[in-house]
Parts: sequence; structure tokens; C-alpha cells
Amino acid sequence: MDRTFLASHPQGMRAPLWAERLGLAGLIPFFGLAALGWFGPAASQAPALLALLAYGATILSFLGGIVWGFAIADTRNEADLGRHAPLFILGVLPQLLGWGALLVGGRAGHLAVAAGLVAMLWLDRRIVAEGRAPGWYGALRLRLSLLAALAMLAGALQGGVAP
Repeated sequence: MDRTFLASHPQGMRAPLWAERLGLAGLIPFFGLAALGWFGPAASQAPALLALLAYGATILSFLGGIVWGFAIADTRNEADLGRHAPLFILGVLPQLLGWGALLVGGRAGHLAVAAGLVAMLWLDRRIVAEGRAPGWYGALRLRLSLLAALAMLAGALQGGVAP
């Protein structure tokens, strides 16, 4: 396994408090909807799981946009802009995966979003390791992405929802 994937951020380098709070707040819909899909009234379970899938797909799109932001920021003083093409390409894939997951729905859709969250975590950690993003970002993404993927797996285990 790539050691940079799980490496912690540099000593004393913490995410800004507002970033941590907003990131944690972003987990509320993941866990709230997963819990409602499991323990809510029968009539609310399928809509909750569909909402969970839609929220996960939206977050994948958001993460792809962040990758574009890092790629754009890294081009400021760069003569060879072609070096950034892979980030621009990889930054588009989460949106496509999320859209496909919504079309497929059900367990497969929830599993696709969970896999996409883990894949984006890997990419985010690589971006940090390459110095394109601050160290705290990788540590924050580790916590948030793994917890969000766990909620998506809970949705898949409950059965997801057919499109």
C-alpha cells in the first residue's frame, strides 16, 4: 500500500476550525438518511435511501470540483500546463460516477458512490503528497470520506432503492 495514503499531516498542522466543522456537518445527511433508511417508518425508508444516494452523488461532484480547484491553483506559475491534464480529467470522473449511480440506483448505486468516495480519498491524499494541497486537507478528507463511505455502505446493506 502507498504509505502516503494513510500518512498523517505534519505536526501542528490542523485543518481550520471552520473547515472541520463544515466537513463534520456535511456528514449529518449521510448518517441521518442512512439511519432513517434503516430505522425510520416503513414509508420513509425508500425515500431516505434515494435521498442518501442523491446526496452522495452530489458530494462526489463537489469533490471533483475541489480537484479542479487544486489543478487550477497549481497552474498559476507553471509553464507546462499539460502536466495538470490528469487532474482535470480525474476531476470530471466523480460527477459521471455519481450520475451513473443515480441512474442505476439500488445497492449498486450506493456501492458505486461508496467506491467513488474512497477513490477520491486516494486522489486527494495523492494531491497532498505532491504538495498541491495543504497537509491538513488530506487528514480531513481521510476522516470525512471514510465515514461518508460507511454511511453509503449502510444504505447498500439496507437494499438501496431501485431507480
